[in-house]
Amino acid sequence: MDEIIRELEAQKEELKKKLYKAKELRERLNEKTKELRTKKRELSQEIEKYNKERLLHKERRDEINKQVSKSKEKRRTLNKEWDELRKKIREIKRSYFPNDTPIDILKQKRDALEFKQMTQQLSKREEEELIEQLAKLNREIREKEKILAQDEHLQELIAKERELKQKSDKEHEKVRELAERAQKEHLEMLECLKKLKELRRGYRKVEKDYIVSKISADKAHKDFVTYIQKIREIESQIKEIKDKEKIDKISKERSALQKKADEIYERFKRGEKLSTEDLMLLQKAGLL
Repeated sequence: MDEIIRELEAQKEELKKKLYKAKELRERLNEKTKELRTKKRELSQEIEKYNKERLLHKERRDEINKQVSKSKEKRRTLNKEWDELRKKIREIKRSYFPNDTPIDILKQKRDALEFKQMTQQLSKREEEELIEQLAKLNREIREKEKILAQDEHLQELIAKERELKQKSDKEHEKVRELAERAQKEHLEMLECLKKLKELRRGYRKVEKDYIVSKISADKAHKDFVTYIQKIREIESQIKEIKDKEKIDKISKERSALQKKADEIYERFKRGEKLSTEDLMLLQKAGLL
């Protein structure tokens, strides 16, 4: 019996070692799982934050693009009106000088000569000829402009043309500014998408690590519980063995006591003198 108990006690000690290791592993894994759960929550909040920002930039971009479309349409309308008015002005100007070079062409020639004068190295003779040509062109332009300036209706159309051009240029500038704003919002949205891609990749990794850690922690807890159950089973076996030994010992002691009491009782019946101890033993055995 003692050998069996020693063997069971050895098994119990071995199980206790495994129990402590399983408990330590479980606590370490539970701590890691807790940290990963916190990391998941933080990443989820970051993902939500950048997703909201992405949607906000997208909404702003789309709204600005609507304004761009409206401004472009307005600019097209102004340019169409301006173009039609320019044609009308050119027709009126040509009607004054049907057989001459149009004043706009004269101005283009003048501008070309002035550009040549500023950008090219000319000889003295070439320079003088160019200056003479410019003077002639300027005189012709001034004369024709003087004639045209007397036409009040034409001047009204020219003034309206300038006004339309200013409005068109202003709308063009507005389109450019809005397009820049829309592009900025678009780039901000792309940055959010890039960040979201990184965060979601990180979240998937943490999620995977979390699942592995949780499963491992659950297994460590299951092992811990199993070791406790096995230890209790061994303790129960040891108790049963010790209880049986105790009962057997008591039984043997009672048998020995009964045998001795029977012997003393036989002496008592024969009339032999008994000691106080003998009488107490008979009383204990229930023979008195």
